[in-house]
Amino acid sequence: MAKKKKKQPEPEININQRFDNVKILAETNRPKEAIAYIYLVYDDIIDVKFKKPRLTHQTIREYAIACVNELEKNLKPESVYPFIKKIEDIIYGGVEPTNKELNYTIDLFTNLYNEITGKLFSFKL
Repeated sequence: MAKKKKKQPEPEININQRFDNVKILAETNRPKEAIAYIYLVYDDIIDVKFKKPRLTHQTIREYAIACVNELEKNLKPESVYPFIKKIEDIIYGGVEPTNKELNYTIDLFTNLYNEITGKLFSFKL
């Protein structure tokens, strides 16, 4: 008789630890880096949860579109695209983001995180 394989627990990202890093970046007046880091957390969540890493040739937008198209049951375009747009505007826009923009990006991320994982997460600076 064949042995049953134990189902491996899904790897998790320690979201609280990651957002401690966001808080440190914000407190040291590096809001643009904090927002870029939030995007990296999003990338890691998609990779860990869905085994869909961002390919080296993909832009942030191309990756978002591919994820929404391929993971349509798990990712809602109305949640993903505003988040990605805000990330692009801040990273490539050439303007230092304000605390208001940083908090708005955090809100977009937390809504997305809650939808993707089904877990509640809340963070405020």
